[in-house]
Amino acid sequence: MTSNPVVSVILPTYNRAICLPKAINSVLEQDFADFELIVIDDGSTDDTHQVVAQFNDARIRYYRFDQNQGIGYGRSVGVEQARGKFLAFIDSDDIWLPGKLSWMIDLLERYPQIDILFSDFVNINHLLNTRQDGFSQHPKGFDMVKTEPIPGDVFLIEKVGLPEALLVSNFIGTMSIVVLRIKALEIVGSFNPSLSGPEDFELWWRAAIGGLQFAYTRRVLVERHKDEGSVTAQARSFAPRFLQALELCESTARQFHREYLILPLDRARGRVWCNLVRACALDGKRLDAMIAFRHSLRYGFSFKAMAYLIVALAGTSSIDLAKRIINLLK
Repeated sequence: MTSNPVVSVILPTYNRAICLPKAINSVLEQDFADFELIVIDDGSTDDTHQVVAQFNDARIRYYRFDQNQGIGYGRSVGVEQARGKFLAFIDSDDIWLPGKLSWMIDLLERYPQIDILFSDFVNINHLLNTRQDGFSQHPKGFDMVKTEPIPGDVFLIEKVGLPEALLVSNFIGTMSIVVLRIKALEIVGSFNPSLSGPEDFELWWRAAIGGLQFAYTRRVLVERHKDEGSVTAQARSFAPRFLQALELCESTARQFHREYLILPLDRARGRVWCNLVRACALDGKRLDAMIAFRHSLRYGFSFKAMAYLIVALAGTSSIDLAKRIINLLK
């Protein structure tokens, strides 16, 4: 490996020793070989260190934190350590498909106007035994953006309207599908280390506000593997973190004098609280649902949020009916 590889691949991990070998192998087996793989061990207490040490490859650089710092901090440290002119990412439970890196680097070399490139992926949920196309999971956001097709199955995303579309749905569904120019982060900054979960969304928002050029290819180049348990528990956990990200987004909008984006930001906040009412209703948490509904009213009345609250107040005896009603309201 050269001292200045073309690509720096950043892999943050925390207690994922079981699935980590597949992720690492999927990178090492790429036909594009001029890269470094930066493994950020976020204070794991399992066998992560031993797993990484088993790989006899000079391209791997391993960093371990004494305590868990959160994924936003881990990604930001990975960026600080990167020596390549391109940054690629893989999460420890994902797999790059063969040819992924060479395909995307070729596109970035061919089209210097592209700052951030992402691909389609397949989302595999092992608990539910489902496979779903990644792009199809965020149709509302995708439908809002205008694109310009260019040779190579690539679509340039028009900059106008992109911040609003990202607020509706973050259609860049996983960091593992992204390759970007490191100079792009020199323009808009790196990951916010205080965020854990929506750190990618907040970075894309800054990049969109800053006028960077996004593009995507419809090729499926990544398998995203998830063992997701309670969706409602995840929603309750993610909501406060996403609200924190939206506060940072508002600061960015004001910094760039884009006050017209405050209304879309408020609508996004309203959707977060509405989804939280839904999650609390499904879990039978009446008081939490009432509190979330009250917060949602700050951003306008929502019939969905009201319906979810009614379902929550109906009690656990009506939970099956409640779930059917909520699914109809999605």
